[in-house]
Amino acid sequence: AAPGRRRDAQAAGACAAPGDAAGVCRRQQCSVERRGFRQELDSWRHKLIHCVGFESILEGLFGPALLKDLSLFKGT
Repeated sequence: AAPGRRRDAQAAGACAAPGDAAGVCRRQQCSVERRGFRQELDSWRHKLIHCVGFESILEGLFGPALLKDLSLFKGT
């Protein structure tokens, strides 16, 4: 892209890393957005681990009866 186009894209809010198209933008706003996105993914990962762990604990406590009871929530 021409230098003028890159400047126009940055002025419009687009993030164009200098040089390589796959480069990482160093603007503070982009860094903040990436950090927030990573934190959100990390929180979902922790929630998923807790849910799976809780299900495993219940299955260990209640055995096959738990699976039968859980099938009631599926609507089948």
